[in-house]
Amino acid sequence: MHLKGEFMETLLMVAVVVITLAVVVQTGVLLAMYLLARRISGKVEVLMDETRKLIPPLESIAHTLKAVADDLQQTAQIARDQVLHVQAIINETRENVRTQVRHVRERVLNTVDEARETVMRPIRHYSAIALGFAEGVRAFFSGGRRKPGKTHEEHPAA
Repeated sequence: MHLKGEFMETLLMVAVVVITLAVVVQTGVLLAMYLLARRISGKVEVLMDETRKLIPPLESIAHTLKAVADDLQQTAQIARDQVLHVQAIINETRENVRTQVRHVRERVLNTVDEARETVMRPIRHYSAIALGFAEGVRAFFSGGRRKPGKTHEEHPAA
């Protein structure tokens, strides 16, 4: 049994050494993680400081962009209103031009009708006089006889 006791002692010794080595390795890993975390923490602090420095200019830029967007919206609304106004003026002008053209056309047609009436009235009168004269001459030379088949309505007077 003595051998078994020595074996157990040796086994216990090996186990203690392995556990000690494991604790030392874990301590080393934890220490490395701690040092790495401190280094990363320092870098994060630097980044946070840089970010804090950038926030005011970014806020200013955001405010300026909002103002520009508002101005552009107002400009677009004004431009839209102006386009609608110009379109209304164009439509009104088109209607006025159509009305004026219609009035001018009516005046021209009325003037042409009046001119035709003015010119044609004397022509009709002279035509009626000439026709009457021609009938008179014909009646004079024919001795007052009319040719059969001809009527007075073939030569309308006016």
